[in-house]
Parts: sequence; C-alpha cells; structure tokens
Amino acid sequence: MNLGDLIPQLAGLTSAPPSSLAVGLGGQNFTHCCLVALNESLVLSSSPAATASGNLSYAYATPSYIAPGLPIDSLLPALSGDEFPCGATFDGDAQGSRAVVRVPYTWCAARCGGWEMSRADVMQQWVGPLVQFIVPSLAFCTNVPRTRKLRIPDLVFGARPRTPAGLLTYWARLLGALVLVTLDTVAWLAICFAFAGPMLLSAVYEYALDRKVLEFLAPPDGKPPDMPPRLRAQLLLAVVVGNIRMARLERHEIGDDQRHDSVVSDDLEGKISVRGRTTSKLVHNSVWKKVMVMVDEYEASKVAGRGDEEVVSLPTKLKALLNSQASFGSTVGAPVLFFVGGFVYTVLDVENNLGDNDTAHALAFGLWWMVIPYLAIISCAMLASNSPSALDGIVYDGGSTASDDDYDPSFWKQQLRKFKTYKWIGFLLRQLEGYNPIETAFEGRFRTVKLWKRGLNKREWVHEAISEYAAAWSSRQNRNEIEPGELRRRLALSPRDCFYVLVGALFAVLAPCVLAFLTSYNTPQAGLSCRSLTYLVYAISQVCEMALWTCAAQLQIQYGTRWSDASPVAKRVCWWGQVFVGFFAIFAAVGGTLMQLLGVYRSCACKVPVRYWPRLGDPDAYIVLSDNTAEDIEAAQRWWTVTGSTAVGVVGVVCALAWWHQRRLRKIFRDEADKLDSEDVVSEPETRGSR
Repeated sequence: MNLGDLIPQLAGLTSAPPSSLAVGLGGQNFTHCCLVALNESLVLSSSPAATASGNLSYAYATPSYIAPGLPIDSLLPALSGDEFPCGATFDGDAQGSRAVVRVPYTWCAARCGGWEMSRADVMQQWVGPLVQFIVPSLAFCTNVPRTRKLRIPDLVFGARPRTPAGLLTYWARLLGALVLVTLDTVAWLAICFAFAGPMLLSAVYEYALDRKVLEFLAPPDGKPPDMPPRLRAQLLLAVVVGNIRMARLERHEIGDDQRHDSVVSDDLEGKISVRGRTTSKLVHNSVWKKVMVMVDEYEASKVAGRGDEEVVSLPTKLKALLNSQASFGSTVGAPVLFFVGGFVYTVLDVENNLGDNDTAHALAFGLWWMVIPYLAIISCAMLASNSPSALDGIVYDGGSTASDDDYDPSFWKQQLRKFKTYKWIGFLLRQLEGYNPIETAFEGRFRTVKLWKRGLNKREWVHEAISEYAAAWSSRQNRNEIEPGELRRRLALSPRDCFYVLVGALFAVLAPCVLAFLTSYNTPQAGLSCRSLTYLVYAISQVCEMALWTCAAQLQIQYGTRWSDASPVAKRVCWWGQVFVGFFAIFAAVGGTLMQLLGVYRSCACKVPVRYWPRLGDPDAYIVLSDNTAEDIEAAQRWWTVTGSTAVGVVGVVCALAWWHQRRLRKIFRDEADKLDSEDVVSEPETRGSR
C-alpha cells in the first residue's frame, strides 16, 4: 500500500516533471511540484490497530508542507473532489481549498528549479493577454504619428499570378510582404510602449499649445486682440502644420539697409506679386517660406481687390489642412469603444476564476498595456495632421529645379559623423552606405517630426510668426495692434499651463502602471515581486525619460537656432541619460512582456517577494504551490473588479474629454479662419532693398 491508493492524484507520481523540455527552458510544472510537496507531507499510518483492521490512513510527515491549522481528520475531505489543492479551480465557495500546500524557497529551488512555460490550453497564461491586449494595441499604435518605417522592396509586388511562374512565386512574395509589415508594426509598437513617457509629454504639450493659440485668437471671456490678418493666418497655419520639420536657416548675407523676403524663395519671386507683402530682415528657412506662400497670395489678392476671382481662398486651404486630420471617432474613438467593451467582458469574466493567479496577472498585464490606448487618444486629439500629404498638394514646392531643404542633423547623425573619423568603424560604416532598409513614412517634400519632438517643433512655428511680426513692428502704421512683447507673453505657456501638461502626461503614463502594480502586488503572496517590480521599473524609467526630455527641451529653447551646432555638457548628459534610461525602459516593456507571455515569471524566485531575496533561507520566504486558496479569493474580490472597473472608466472618460476638447478647438479654428475673408489687408509702405 502507498499514498497513491488513498489519494488517486498521487498515484504513479515521479520526482521529475512530465515535460520533455529541460526545466531551464520552461519544462517545469508547478502543479507537479505541488503534488510532490503534498506527497512528502504525508505518510501512511503505522498504528497496530490500523494495520490489523486493514483500514490504512495517513498522518502528517516531518517536515510537512501543508499549512498548519488543518487537523489530520479534516484533511481527507479537503483532498476530495474540487477541493484538491493542486490545480484547484473556483467553484463559487469563497473558502476555497482548505489544504494549503506551501514550501520554503530552499525546497522549491532544489526540487522545482527553472520556470514553467505557458501552455496553449490555459487561456489566461498567454493566449488571453496576447489577443485581448497586445493585438488591439497593434491597431492603436498605427494612429501614433511616425516618421520612418521598414522599407518593403518592390520585388515582393512584382508577381503576376496569371502566369505559371508568377503563380508559383505569388504566395512567397505575399508572405514576405506580410512578414515585413508585421515586423514593422511590432517594432513600432515596442518603441511606442518603451518611450511612451516623452511621447505623451510632447503630445500633451502640443495639445496645450494648440489651445493657447486658439484661445488667444478667440478669448473665451474677453475681446480678441487687435492684430494684422497676416499674423492671424500664420498662427492658424502653425496650428495645423506645426508638425512639419523646419529646415536650416538660409545663409544669406544681408546688410543692415537691406530687406530680405521672409516668405518667398528665389524660385517663386517672379510668380507672386509683392504688392502688400509684409517683409522683414529675418532670414527664414525654406520650409517656412514655401508654406507662407499661401499667406502671400492671400495678401496680394486682397490688396489688388481680386477677392472674387475663382481661386481657392486661404480660409478654405486652412480648413482643408484641418480636415486632413482623420476623424477622431473613426481613428481612435470606435477602437477605444470596442477595446473597452472587451475589457468590460474580461473584468466580468474574472469573477468566474477567482483565486487563479494566472487570471490575476493577466488582468494586471492588460491594465499595464493601457498606456498604448492613452497614447493613441492623445495623439489623435491634436489638430495637426499626421500626414503632410495635404500640405504637399496645396503648397507649391518650387518644382523639380528647387534645391533640397537643408535640415539640422540629429544628435545621432552627429555621432555617426564622429564615428566615421575612426579608422575601422569608419571603414565599416562606409561599406554600409547606400543600403537603407528604412524609408520615410510619407512621400513628398515636407517631412514630419517624431512625436516626442512635435511639441517643441510647433513652438518653433509659433515663435517664427512672432519673430516676423516683431521685425516688422517698427514700420507698421496701426499702433493699436498688440505689441510684440505682449504677443510673446500671451502665447507662452504659463507655469500653470506647464503644470497641467506635466500632470496630464504623468497621469496617462502612471495610471495604468499603478493599477497593474496594485493588482499584482496584492496577489498572494502579497508584496513586491517580479511582475510588480517590472511595472515599477517601467514607471520609474518613463518618469526619468520625461525629466530628461524636459531638460533637453529647456536647453533647446535656451540655445534656439544654435542648438544643432552647440555641444554643451548638459546636452550630452541628457542624450546619454536617455540612452541609459531607455535601456531599462526597453527591458521592462519588451522584456517584461515576453517574460509574461512565455511564463518566465512562473519560477521559484518570482513567487517570493523581493524583500526576501537577500535572505532566501528565512522561514517566511515560503511559496504557496496550491491553487484557489481563501487568501487568493479574498484578494481577487478586493482588487480585481476595483482595478479593472477603474481602468475602464478612466480610459472612457479620457477618450470622451479628448474628443470634446478637440471638437471645441476645431470649431474655434474654423471660425477664426472664416474671419480672414472679412478682414481687410492694409497695404503698408515697403522699403525693399536689393538682394
């Protein structure tokens, strides 16, 4: 006789896990470990009476890994039916499994080393998190503006399935294209998740700047400032094209008595009348000048009295640029609705799996990944279109003879130039020249900036308009118009505005992390462990990235146009600091996701709270191997529904508020654009000198 005769689940039990994989490669099985611990906790009773009667029973062994407090007489009912501790599931009884099997860490490390790979037949382990949270995030991340994408060779689109050879290669080419697109989307999702902090901070900054400009043009509780139509048009253009990258300042040599055309490049000089055009001594870049041709045409037609000509008016062009941004409801509103609906079902369904740790951590994982919907919501709430295609169609780009725009090199390109000066590194880099697997996300002359640079780039557009207005201020006839100093002050974000920007960005990043942290932290054994530590490291890395972004932004504002050529110590500290912090962000975001899906976190070390890691031999450093315990069920009832419902409610409210405020700002923009038709452009005396 043996224990297997009394407890069928222990019959034929071996010391090795049933998987053919090595335990270091995911072959461990903690349900099997629970059975081994239970088997070692019991011995057959050797009393003479039990032996004589043939009614064998069992007693607790020494040591026993069954939690104290359960008499041996009550153990047999606890091991029967659905209450069997190893692999138990929730059956509606809040008391759960009464027999709790727990082992010291030293026993677990010696007998159950390695980790347990996720199984396809257990939905909560990897299939559920993958389908419920990551796949929807792939759709959300496509709405986040980007500047580069993986190049798909034209070769994969060259098949002609009407021929036998084309039919044979058709499926291979299609598969190759799908693989490249999938890799590109997954890589972009990983970038968005790892660097969500600075992306959100820049996006919220741009959103606040849009509101600042439009409420300056149309104050909600006051009289609009007196300003020339040209300034109004330039500020409206800054709102809808502020994501277009500025080129270098043109290196024209001009004297003090000369005036440089601030908006029209040399190749357009003969095409547009200069009558009524406001000019200044400023030397602008080619991108600004090409875009401002729309304002020149508007002024020229107004001064010449050609307002009734059959041409596209400036207000129409402005509203066309505004409408080129896809509808908020179709791009992110409807996806958020479906995502929230699916998440509501998940929250309600977890009530049927109370006490299951896999379900708890899957819920926490989904809460963590809500950073991506927040990023998509804020990105789609801005007024500038993610694509410059509409601007390419409206603005004359100078034709095929126009020279390429000269852009300031990024810090990374500056480092590449420095690396090329080293013999061997330079040789390798020169061998790779001409091969570029990356291409721009949009075709055309104009380039967009990365999301984490959009806020500062739009600020540059606004200040470009202010600088031109200030340069022409001394020659203006209407002295009742707003002074340049007052204009700059009213368009600058106040400390309160900056505080709101910071709070909004921090909330979008930290709210999902806090909810995920609380769910995993309070899942028994309660305490900081691998999963909750991952959420904590991710949150800290995002806050550090946002702090470094803020520092770099202040430096960029301080150095102005000299930023690309300047090389202060603080600039290098910010850049290398972002690289250092970015490593931990990528490790937490990408590495944490992979370890959760694969099951690496199901290991002895990750089942023990971090506070015991320095003293793993402590008696309190134990691991609960049984499932569906009363402690698990109590924690689930206390936290699962609360955190899940809070996440659903908050993301729904944020989406509704973003939609409402965007609609409000779009209406203000249209109203201000329509005012340009009713405003008169006064011809001002020009003192235009030779070039």
